Amino acid sequence: MRKNLTRALFALALIVAPAAHADGPGDGGPDVAAPPVRAQPTTPPRAQQAAPPAPAATPAPQGRNGVIPLNDNLSLNVPADYRFYSAEEARAYMQRNNVTAPSGETLGMVARAGADVRAPGTWASIVSYDEIGYVQPATASGLSDANFETEVREARTQQNRTFEGFFAAPRFDAAAPYVVWAERAAAPAARVKDLRHEQKVLGRNGVAGLTTIGAADQVPQIDAAAATLRGMLTFPQGRRHRDFDAASDTVSAYSVPALVTGVAPVETNALAEPAAVEGESQMNFGGLAGWFPWIALGVVALAIAGFLLMRRRGDDDFDDDEDDKA
Repeated sequence: MRKNLTRALFALALIVAPAAHADGPGDGGPDVAAPPVRAQPTTPPRAQQAAPPAPAATPAPQGRNGVIPLNDNLSLNVPADYRFYSAEEARAYMQRNNVTAPSGETLGMVARAGADVRAPGTWASIVSYDEIGYVQPATASGLSDANFETEVREARTQQNRTFEGFFAAPRFDAAAPYVVWAERAAAPAARVKDLRHEQKVLGRNGVAGLTTIGAADQVPQIDAAAATLRGMLTFPQGRRHRDFDAASDTVSAYSVPALVTGVAPVETNALAEPAAVEGESQMNFGGLAGWFPWIALGVVALAIAGFLLMRRRGDDDFDDDEDDKA
């Protein structure tokens, strides 16, 4: 019986020992605790994470049509197949395309309906008004001068504008009246907008401008649209060119050729003055050469001084004679 009890206790020890080791080592056992098992991260690796959504593109401006007042002297009647955009959009267009703004105040921009004015290949027309007074049509004869293109080239150099020649030479229509021309505004291989098509429509108090910016291969489209664009400009009653009043209105310092060059006669004289002064200081004075005027002036001054001195001496001698007689 004792033997059976011993066997039972041994069997019980065999059952209890594995359970104790499963929970951990005993108080004096050599085993160490197994490291805890960490849960796997649920966030996918960086390379597998979804990219953040791209910012939404700014939609292209839509523009508007119809009758649009621009200022007291000018309004625009935009037909359904064109759109008008703000002056801010016009300035942004010129900045994107590295275009010099026309003279006067930029009032807005016109482009064909459906065209994205922010797309690189879109041509558009900048609308401006320059209150320079009444330009006299009779001055248009200067457009036919043989050296006129040279004058334009020199003016563009002063204005830091590229001028590669005329696409279309300036032409004046006295009936409207307006002057129109087109010039190449960049080298042929520049791959930028190299066409600048200009229309200047004369009013009573100033000139309305349409400056169309495009590429050389768009010349047929722009030429075909020129009359439509020009027809949008409207001077109100009393502000048209034919309403000029010689008794009260200001005649402009600009001639018709000066509308093309962008340099008024007064500005031309001011630009020429420093060269003339420099030439005079080195070469002449009053049309005479070298130091001759100064020498001549000195001789005259000495002669006058000598004459006055002799006259005074003569008067003194006469007074002495009179005293002796007395």
